[in-house]
Amino acid sequence: MQALQVGWFLPIVIVGRSGFGKTSYAYYALKTGIIRYLCTKGERDSIDDCISYIEKNYGELCMCKYCNEPDGLDKTYRWAFYTGITDLERFMGDAPKLLAGDGKERKILLMDDLVTTTMYSMGGRWRRMYMMFKEVIRVARRGASVVIATSVTPKLVPDIMRQGGEFISVRHVYKDNRWFFAYERLAKVTVPEKYGKYVRYVPVYQKLYVDVVPFMAVFGLPRWLEREIDERKKQLIIDASRLALGGEDECR
Repeated sequence: MQALQVGWFLPIVIVGRSGFGKTSYAYYALKTGIIRYLCTKGERDSIDDCISYIEKNYGELCMCKYCNEPDGLDKTYRWAFYTGITDLERFMGDAPKLLAGDGKERKILLMDDLVTTTMYSMGGRWRRMYMMFKEVIRVARRGASVVIATSVTPKLVPDIMRQGGEFISVRHVYKDNRWFFAYERLAKVTVPEKYGKYVRYVPVYQKLYVDVVPFMAVFGLPRWLEREIDERKKQLIIDASRLALGGEDECR
């Protein structure tokens, strides 16, 4: 994966409805990218030779839903995971150790519906955190190699996270009596629109490629990661409830 090389930085935004496998796709795409990078670096060309090389150095690989524990590759390239708006405070607290170190160990960050543009209208410390978050993300390449953000709609993602990176949308497709998830990688390009003597260049998204994944349980999140995410989401519900009922100071 390009971004694992020193100095490289890859921001990714994945957009789609809840339950459409955005986090699963992020996990498997990221892990596959890491495997490809390591095998290319190790000059392993064939798939069998690549897998043997990885398992020799990191132990047995697990690439399906039924993994109860992280494998060696998961442990080595562990990402920092944050979910829901109340986790923004936790991220800002972690930012110094994640991004302000010596830069030798570059981090992988997954922000699952972490920050939305609607936070600005909440006012007070939430507005301040939203503004400071954008500043931190602007310079995140100093300590991060990959930043993945998910959202239910691109309108909720801050502009700074949608610019200069990968943009992926997900939708359902039905073909041959089966359902699939279609993950489309889009790139922003500018096309001219003519108004009389004047030409205006309008940004539009152009499809680059599509990953089609069968709607099957085996492609779900590994059990160990699903447990961790579920615990974070439980805490999100508790924190959001306290915040809504006026217990803002209790949300940590």
